Amino acid sequence: MKTVWDLMPAMSLFAFITAITPGPNNFLLASSGAQFGVRQSLKHLVGIRFGIVCLLLFCAGGLAVALEQHPVVYKSLRYAGLGYMLWLVAKLIFLSGMSGSKNRGAPLSFLQAIVFQLGNIKAWMASLALVTSYSVPEQYWLSVLNIVVVFTVFGFFANSCWACLGSWIKAHLNSAEKQRMFNLCLGALTLVSLIPAFEL
Repeated sequence: MKTVWDLMPAMSLFAFITAITPGPNNFLLASSGAQFGVRQSLKHLVGIRFGIVCLLLFCAGGLAVALEQHPVVYKSLRYAGLGYMLWLVAKLIFLSGMSGSKNRGAPLSFLQAIVFQLGNIKAWMASLALVTSYSVPEQYWLSVLNIVVVFTVFGFFANSCWACLGSWIKAHLNSAEKQRMFNLCLGALTLVSLIPAFEL
């Protein structure tokens, strides 16, 4: 019988790869890091991690199965989340230059980052995969707690890397045109990362 600790190496590797690879959260964090700096993006980052912890607990508690049995509710939640994500992407694409702009906007708040996860298919799929693949029936909630801790640690590290990358890139965005192109590219990449959500 496998124990929680037997699964730790494989789960840690999966959590790291899932968290560090490109996706809506990481693209928006890179933009936020470039736009506002890492410190100002912390509420956004912490909101992402809190939102994903909620997804993990929802999946562990059987919400994913319940939503499958009530497709209307599932679709309503999914499209509401996707609509919100598209609105944020539109804001990102149409942001004007960073320096001295009156329309500079503000980083995502803690609550906005949590709500963003509702339509984030990558986060839902990763949460479901983690719970179904790395939970141990004989130690179910202990294994779920282990998943939450491991995914939060690796996720915080990965998200911080993307925010720092955006902050580092900021030094090279020394004109309004470069800043607009950067926002446009990240917005386009975020849109591409949402395509699987529309195909479900």
